[in-house]
Amino acid sequence: MRAVERLLVRSGLPVSYSQGFNPRPVVSLPCPRPVSVATEGDPVVVSLEEPVEPGEVLSRLNERTPVGMRFLRAEPLPPRRPPRVLAAAYRLELTESGVPAVQHRLEELKAQPAWLVERRTSPKHGGRGRPMTPRPVDLKPLLRRLAVEGRVLELTLQVQGDRWARPSEVLRLLGLDERGDLAELVRTAVECGTPPGGDRTPRPGQEGAEEPWPRKC
Repeated sequence: MRAVERLLVRSGLPVSYSQGFNPRPVVSLPCPRPVSVATEGDPVVVSLEEPVEPGEVLSRLNERTPVGMRFLRAEPLPPRRPPRVLAAAYRLELTESGVPAVQHRLEELKAQPAWLVERRTSPKHGGRGRPMTPRPVDLKPLLRRLAVEGRVLELTLQVQGDRWARPSEVLRLLGLDERGDLAELVRTAVECGTPPGGDRTPRPGQEGAEEPWPRKC
């Protein structure tokens, strides 16, 4: 986030700034990535004071990006209607010896009506030091895709209401190392939908909610 803010300042784009004693560029990451996970497509939303051609936005930013970072595409969004994240795709390169175990586990999961993992959450009441409360979470409706192609594990997480699966939970479900293997995970794409209605669009599942517009962002 700090790198993006500095790039926006150096680009000379007409970026909107927050109010107050310490104004900052108005920029957000709709889908923050998990710690240690690399990404090949991180969506960034920037507020501008005036319209600028997408091609000019790209050229100005990419002239100043550090090594290993590049902006791939720019497109205008409806005012005051930021994109809603719908899904995120990841891949993990497996070891040759690890592929059979993961494939066997996938076959086992196909026959199960629910894919339960234990998630530890902070207690709603009480102060610091209170023990975390374990609760079961069904990952099956939160996963759009889970497959092995060659030596690559592909998984796509999808939102259900306001619930997401965590990549580390999927790795644990498959018998993989939710810490070591998480550090090898790469997020390949984020799918967003821009609400087509007014500024106060209902959340998915609420009365009056409209179907989102899927797009890669």
